[in-house]
Amino acid sequence: MSDKPAFGSSTAGATTTVETAAVLSGGAHTHRRISWAAIFGGVVLVLVIQLLLSTLGAGIGLGTVNVNAGATPDAGNLSIGAGIWWVLSSCLALFLGSYVAAWLAGIEIRFDGVLHGLVTWGIATLLTLYLLTSAIGAVIGGGFSALGSVTSAAGSGVSDAAKPLAQAAGVTPDLVQQQAQAFLQPTNPDPVAMSPQDAQKEVAKNLVTYGRGGADAPSAKERIINIMAAQLKISHDDAAKRFDDAQAKLQQTKDQAVQTAKNAADASAAAASKASFAAFAVLLLGGITAAIGGSLAVQRRLQTTQHAVR
Repeated sequence: MSDKPAFGSSTAGATTTVETAAVLSGGAHTHRRISWAAIFGGVVLVLVIQLLLSTLGAGIGLGTVNVNAGATPDAGNLSIGAGIWWVLSSCLALFLGSYVAAWLAGIEIRFDGVLHGLVTWGIATLLTLYLLTSAIGAVIGGGFSALGSVTSAAGSGVSDAAKPLAQAAGVTPDLVQQQAQAFLQPTNPDPVAMSPQDAQKEVAKNLVTYGRGGADAPSAKERIINIMAAQLKISHDDAAKRFDDAQAKLQQTKDQAVQTAKNAADASAAAASKASFAAFAVLLLGGITAAIGGSLAVQRRLQTTQHAVR
């Protein structure tokens, strides 16, 4: 009778018969290609070991803080140390958990052990992400949230920088009310005869026209300069120079704010990119470690079986 399973057998895809002369029962050893119970045990072990080592690392890190002695490490050193410890502890937890999963599965094919390790790694990673959603969002997704925050802050910075321009353009409620009152004023009153309040209203109204641009902008600018010359009792050329200087400073402030926002966004994007690559490397390292653990478990089982036969 052949020891191979029938091609059409209902269990052919779920089980594999491995002939070993070292089976103590004297017959063929049949096992499933995947053991979810063993994988579950490995995942539990991964999480527990990771929790245990994380707690130990926190204790060691906090033990280095000594404010009175002035020996407290800075935040940068603590962050680097915590990151290194987290990577090492994760790899160790994944190795042991994958080793146990492959060992408890009772498999004799090394590739199956690798797959058990990878499945253990995948489930443990997804479960960790689920259990620590907020923490993961702050650590792994911190690059993207930082990018969004910086971009939002950049927009706020540009908005703050543009406030003087917006106020000068007459978009505030107070200036709108002033413009409404200006409708009752005579058309093109003499700048010399205008009160300071009326002069301000007239300047605000013309700044709206000047800010919109177009064919009326030059005449609005000239009107503002005439009012400035009359109210400040300076020459037309001096008033024009003051107007141009004020506009140049306002534009410079706006340009600086925009450039600062762009630089901050670029820096945040670079940091997010580095964080993404670092997360990718750590996850890949964890998968490789889990695969090695599963493979070594099968190798150790084969060695133990061969030794038992001898």
